[in-house]
Amino acid sequence: MWRKLKALGALYLQDGAAALPDDAVIREQLEWLQLRVREAGGEATLWEALPNTVAENRALVEEFRSLREAVYKELINAAGKLRRKAAIGAGETVLLEELARIERAFRTERRRDYFKSPLRKVADAAIREARRVVKEGTGQAVREDAG
Repeated sequence: MWRKLKALGALYLQDGAAALPDDAVIREQLEWLQLRVREAGGEATLWEALPNTVAENRALVEEFRSLREAVYKELINAAGKLRRKAAIGAGETVLLEELARIERAFRTERRRDYFKSPLRKVADAAIREARRVVKEGTGQAVREDAG
């Protein structure tokens, strides 16, 4: 259950209490998890709660953003490393596998970015640039092999 909630981007407030924004997709996923728990013989209850104050709401949103931004920074760094590897001519297979891993991680993170972190666009641009450099390098290697 914990892994499933983490995959949705849940923010753990304390043991047994996690926060997620109110969203139709999240609601559907939580209902599906609830059903799976019950089918396995467990008990599951979904509760809706709202922060008591505007300040508490703002703090939750900032914590969600902070978690996403940490991952976006990792993805930006990974894209930069990949660009450098491509520039020095690292192996095509390794580059393409690493690019695919970074792109999958970005898609996953983008789904969890409920409050649209500004780093989302920066990460997207860094990954697009890494893709361009990798594709140019691998395309050039194919042309050199054919020539």
